[in-house]
Amino acid sequence: MAGLVLTVSPGFVLLAAAVYFAGGMGALAAMGAAALAHELGHLTAMFLAGAAIRGIRVTACGPVIDYSGDLTAREEMGIVAAGPLAGLFFAVLCFITDIPFLLYTGAIALLATLFNLLPVLPLDGGRLAQYLLETVMRRETAEAVLRLTGTLCALGALVTGLCIRSAAAAAAGIWMGALANFPQLR
Repeated sequence: MAGLVLTVSPGFVLLAAAVYFAGGMGALAAMGAAALAHELGHLTAMFLAGAAIRGIRVTACGPVIDYSGDLTAREEMGIVAAGPLAGLFFAVLCFITDIPFLLYTGAIALLATLFNLLPVLPLDGGRLAQYLLETVMRRETAEAVLRLTGTLCALGALVTGLCIRSAAAAAAGIWMGALANFPQLR
């Protein structure tokens, strides 16, 4: 791990501030614990696959782990899938307690995991969909399909947020739409 570079983007600082102001320290701690469990899943899979971790960038989209290694497509997909699986496992562990904060943290972890599985790049669901689509179609076609599914997910979140008067859901829709259609923001 010598030479590991950790960078934190201004977008992450804004995201953490928004979570804090919307839900307080409890929400920030719950989100942090859920994110840590998720990323530990990715890191464990990378270790098992023999990948070398070069750096971690913490962005408004969450942590991005830069790694290298001679990995197969199956190992790459396993690394991507390991994060949501760890998040789901963490949520289940939280739900088997009767401690209010852990129940809250489990709910946050479950929601974050389900959100992360949407077929929107750069989310894990989008990355898994990209791997699968590229086995049956050209890369450019797969990217077009993912832009469309990302836009549809974004519209769904935006409309849902407006209908239920949830600023968070509407904002998530706008954020997903931007990520789906402007790769340079990722």
